[in-house]
Amino acid sequence: MDIVNFDNSFQKLPEFLYEIVEPTPLKHPKLVHVTELKKELGLLSYTDADILKWLNGELKLIGDQRISTRYAGHQFGVFAGQLGDGRAISLGEILTSTKGRLEIQTKGSGITPFSRMGDGKAVIRSSVREYLCSEAMYGLGIPSSRVLALIIGEDKVYRETVERPAIIARVFPSNIRFGHFEMCYHYNRPSVLNELIEYTRLGFFEGVSIYEMLEQIVEKTAFLIAYWQSVGFCHGVMNTDNMSILGITIDYGPFGFMEDTSLSHVCNHSDDSGRYSYENQPHAAAWNLEKLLVCFSKHVPRENLNKLLLSFSELFHAHYKKLCHSKIGLYKLEPEDDALFGSLLQILSSHSIDYTYFFRQLSNYKIKQLDTISDFWCYYAKSEQLLSWFLLYDQRLERELSDNHKRSMEMKKINPKYVLRNYIAQEVIEDIEKGGKQKLNEWLKVFYSPFEEHAAYESYSKPSTSINQSISVSCSS
Repeated sequence: MDIVNFDNSFQKLPEFLYEIVEPTPLKHPKLVHVTELKKELGLLSYTDADILKWLNGELKLIGDQRISTRYAGHQFGVFAGQLGDGRAISLGEILTSTKGRLEIQTKGSGITPFSRMGDGKAVIRSSVREYLCSEAMYGLGIPSSRVLALIIGEDKVYRETVERPAIIARVFPSNIRFGHFEMCYHYNRPSVLNELIEYTRLGFFEGVSIYEMLEQIVEKTAFLIAYWQSVGFCHGVMNTDNMSILGITIDYGPFGFMEDTSLSHVCNHSDDSGRYSYENQPHAAAWNLEKLLVCFSKHVPRENLNKLLLSFSELFHAHYKKLCHSKIGLYKLEPEDDALFGSLLQILSSHSIDYTYFFRQLSNYKIKQLDTISDFWCYYAKSEQLLSWFLLYDQRLERELSDNHKRSMEMKKINPKYVLRNYIAQEVIEDIEKGGKQKLNEWLKVFYSPFEEHAAYESYSKPSTSINQSISVSCSS
């Protein structure tokens, strides 16, 4: 077998930032799926049996590692102190030929020093959801952690009911979170903080200055949240410990893609106050950035930190505006365009119109021809508000001299036909719990190309029934 090109750089940092751990293997493990990342990571010469044993903690590879990292964080607006990788273990960082450094981390691998009275396990339902959504976000072009493999076991895991465990191997350039910096700052480890800053600056930001690194972090975060908003994605638990320093989506817990449009939509059943509702996500990101920037108060003048924080709103709105224009097929900017899109969102929200379905149908619209989205009217009545909006939209398209065919083709590149609706995830979960894997394979093919038609899955692009929409998710996993 080939020797994997490990280069475990995080482990060279002070031991305050991590603990060496041992995984707890699942009983009677079964490898359900392996993604294309097997090749990228240099694992092609390893059999599925080898990969299963490695990810399950029964086999070591030359040069790998077993660490869990220590970080703190603000959870639902309150500083929660030390948190850390409570059920996740990093198996190492691999230098790849095309994608640079990629870290492999198994989630659900057992108790670590940071488990906080938990059992260190993950259950099948949450693991499958994260597995699907990581790859679905990749297919949408949204920065995200990805996954290498899914393993299920026969152990008993106690949540609201007795469930079975799973392990996912997730892959990202780095596991560094806002919370790693908070841990050093709030626990008064200035020398460790300095080393972490230098490690991050040199390893992931091409050696720019600390201020320039923070600029990029703010920019990447603004871009990420703008993309979330544009596709109706709700993270559910935007705590600082769930925010990546690299601006990628991580820690898929009670996430959800908004179905019936509701600007106050809350995807996490545990979020009673709506802190992380759809419309609050940009504010939550800015709040989290403020907590991160505090950690740099001895490295960057306060006025510069304030400037960085204030820049988030401008950057977010610039990215979001561009995405919104593309979603409705506009490319020549006019001052009234923001109001045109904003009023549309209000109408969709007031009539509970399916977010993804509407914009995909709008991609078929021809100027002054409402019947060109006839499928849409099968689900929703022709409200006066929406008809008035289409009159304004027609006028706007005419001013742009918009070509129907060209506009349709471009809009279909940004308005997905398929997103991971909760009931789709539930169908895959139930199939895997019964010992199957076909639905997982089929849906991954769809989510890798969510802008394509996939005629066999047409019904899944339609608005969900009330029963399918009733599935709720919470922080229990």
